[in-house]
Amino acid sequence: MPEKRAKLKLVREREAAGRTREIFDDLKQALGVPGIPLLYQAYAALPEFLDMHWRAFKPLLATGHFWQLADRLRGEAYTRTHNYFQIGDLCEPLSHMSFSSGAKHQLEEVIELFNYKDAPVLLIASAQLLAFDQAIAKDEQSLVPLVEHPRFNEKPVLVDEEVATPMVKRTYEEIKRALGLPALNGDYKAFARWPDFLAEYWKALKPIVQSAAYREQQRALCESSETMAKDLAIRDVDFGFDALESNGFNGKQIEAIVRTTRILQNVFSGLVLNVAAAKIGFEGGTTKTTADREFAA
Repeated sequence: MPEKRAKLKLVREREAAGRTREIFDDLKQALGVPGIPLLYQAYAALPEFLDMHWRAFKPLLATGHFWQLADRLRGEAYTRTHNYFQIGDLCEPLSHMSFSSGAKHQLEEVIELFNYKDAPVLLIASAQLLAFDQAIAKDEQSLVPLVEHPRFNEKPVLVDEEVATPMVKRTYEEIKRALGLPALNGDYKAFARWPDFLAEYWKALKPIVQSAAYREQQRALCESSETMAKDLAIRDVDFGFDALESNGFNGKQIEAIVRTTRILQNVFSGLVLNVAAAKIGFEGGTTKTTADREFAA
């Protein structure tokens, strides 16, 4: 069973002001996404740390090597999910529920958005954890010029917990309980725009996330992201305990920052796997995607 998590203090995008608002705008541009990942909403609860973090990580997101590693991490998550778990066709049941081709296209775009977004956030969390413990060595590969990465401009409709239907609320509660989430990620809120899909998706995902094999794959993905983070260069900012103290952070704040980062690294390692499962299920499930690959070969 996942351990219980204390609730995170978050700053939602609509609540951001001043320097935090500037960083949020920079972040969306750098990542090419229309919303703010949970990691940064948590960092914004301590704006001085958010500013310190972003001064170090903004240049990192402008390198081609960062995005190459994020692509590798995304591909690894898809392969692990496909190889270790059985996932059925999530769209087939919806064909009997007046699920229009337009709705299916919109859902596909939402799945692609989160499948793209979650891997770089996991890599950022792992790099930040590494930076707390040691300086990340400069690597020539980190100087690879940025290759233009995908950009998603349309913000998905999120169904917040307070306005969700009773059925969706029950699903949200099950997701948070089964995954030990400190807060509900936007991925699940976006899927809830199509409650029938969310129900089918969670029915397929629930037994997977409760298995020992899932926890093993989650740990393996964390380890991969940490190994990749060692190839990144974070310059000019020292995140060691003494340096953080000299920048005005007290011991309790430092402990909270490190704990929050570790919690969210774990959350995003699971999320990358879970969205890969949604993508596989949307594509027809593990049997169909295997057959497609064999046919292509």
